[in-house]
Amino acid sequence: MALALAGCGGGSGDGEPAAAPSGRPVAWTYSHLAKDLSSSVVNVAAVSAHDAWAVALTPVVGNVDEQQVTLLRYDGSSWRPQTLPPGLEAAPIAEYRLEASSPRDVWLFRNGPNTGAYAAHFDGTRWQQEPAPGNISDVAVLGPADVWVARQSTTARHWDGSRWTSVPLPARMTQLAGVAGDDVWASGLTTGEEEGLSEGAPVVLHWDGKTWKREHLPAVEPPPAYRSNSMGASPVALFASAANDVWAISRLVGEDDNGDAVYAARFAFHWNGTSWGKTSPDACRRCGIPAGDGVITAGGMEGDNAGGDTLLSSIRHRATHGKPRRIGLPPAAAGRSGKVTAVDRKQRLRLVEITAIPGTDRVWGVGSVTVEAHGDANFSRAVIVQYDPHPGGSTG
Repeated sequence: MALALAGCGGGSGDGEPAAAPSGRPVAWTYSHLAKDLSSSVVNVAAVSAHDAWAVALTPVVGNVDEQQVTLLRYDGSSWRPQTLPPGLEAAPIAEYRLEASSPRDVWLFRNGPNTGAYAAHFDGTRWQQEPAPGNISDVAVLGPADVWVARQSTTARHWDGSRWTSVPLPARMTQLAGVAGDDVWASGLTTGEEEGLSEGAPVVLHWDGKTWKREHLPAVEPPPAYRSNSMGASPVALFASAANDVWAISRLVGEDDNGDAVYAARFAFHWNGTSWGKTSPDACRRCGIPAGDGVITAGGMEGDNAGGDTLLSSIRHRATHGKPRRIGLPPAAAGRSGKVTAVDRKQRLRLVEITAIPGTDRVWGVGSVTVEAHGDANFSRAVIVQYDPHPGGSTG
């Protein structure tokens, strides 16, 4: 449900560590590190510099049929467990999604193969269970009475403050991004062959407050050597930072007669307020593209020091017009012995989501600190880390 990504903090990055004004390397810093050795934070929503929510799960390995969920809230100084919203019972192998438009408008959704969909709303004072829109692929929360849900289908769901209604779409949508109530974007795929792509062509839709309309996109063509292969596109991410700055990032994949991938390349469409153009995802200063299949972003950062800096992954940062530089790691966390052993120093920082902290140039990263492939020494500790590309000079 969340932007699916995995950055490996123990890997090598490009260039040198980003340096603070003092000359020290800039690093992730721990904001929350769980004691549980089989846990992970799976989602985060940043409301303001002093208010954020996160969801953690345990266990994440072993008997996940007994998996429990913990709701955490940041109060400006620390992350504290919260009472779960009403009706949110334990649900193994479930997916969770937090979204917010303000401190008085926070939503928590759950997809569950065994327990079904769930939704709850926080009005600034208390959580209240709301009717669920069904399983979701993406959410855009624009206000307490304006929420859109995509479901990997040709039907979207819209919340008007009291009920969900179904809204037909011209194509199958999986991603959403909203600028305002009358300026919402969705991206997905055609349901059949189009533009020479047998497995589906990329589609972008726009909501103007009254209707969803399909946008005109430049043609997507694979290199001539691969045009005889079975080709298809898959939506990766959708970003909308302003009415004239919208990015739809996709991946084009070709297969041979045996179904093996023979070609794969990312591409992007950019909306400048007037028309869509095709470009490289690298042109998006706020859309980080790591080596994996996902996209890590700290898009929408504000503040005097933001300057278009891009967080590429848990180990790389790129300043405006600069080359990627390494991000330093937090100190190694203690493992099963309660100490930091030689094996524990092999741990990785695995982030599943990165999100900007509104009003600042800092970001939250959530996931786990792990030791893997070391038998009884293996562990996974839920973690929330913070990255500040300009220590001592950030806003908020």
